[in-house]
Parts: sequence; C-alpha cells; structure tokens
Amino acid sequence: MKKQVKIIELTQAISDVIKDLYKEKGTALLDENNQYFNEVGKNLGLERYTSTDHNVTCSKLFAICDFFEISLSEFFKRAEEKNELLKFDKERKGDLVSKAYRKV
Repeated sequence: MKKQVKIIELTQAISDVIKDLYKEKGTALLDENNQYFNEVGKNLGLERYTSTDHNVTCSKLFAICDFFEISLSEFFKRAEEKNELLKFDKERKGDLVSKAYRKV
C-alpha cells in the first residue's frame, strides 16, 4: 500500500490549532472526546491530531470544527497564522507539495 503524502508544515499547523482550540475551551482532551461522543455518537480522536503523526480528512476536520464551534475558513486562517508558508505565494508555488511528494 502506498504511503500517504503528508505536508509536515500543514500537519504541524493543524495540530497547533487543535491544541489551541481545546485549551481555549478549558477542559481536558479526554473530556472533549467524551462530550462530543455523547452529543453525536462519534469519537473525534482529538489526541491523535495533537501530534503531527496524522493526515486528517476533510470530513474529520469539519467535525472537529463543528465541535469547537469554528468555521473551516477560520480554522485555516489560524493554521496560516501558525505557519506563514501555508499562505499562497506565487514565488513558492508548489514548493511544499513537491517536498512532500519527494519523501514518499
């Protein structure tokens, strides 16, 4: 099975934003998972996404944003603030993607 491509700058920023969001809520990570499970019957597995050893799907990220009551656009704005390289720049076009695919 072919290894998934991970853009480390993106996964790190996503992890950092998720950590910030649950810190803003002021409750423990396990409590967050349990609370969401009780509300919608789905465990978010937030602990997995607080490390860079993930490749979150769009659907999972939407669920995470839904739980934290934040829009996807706001989430990605925060991710771009965590790492300026994630903001589009014509001069760097394709750099992060090329680097990620070379590692596969």
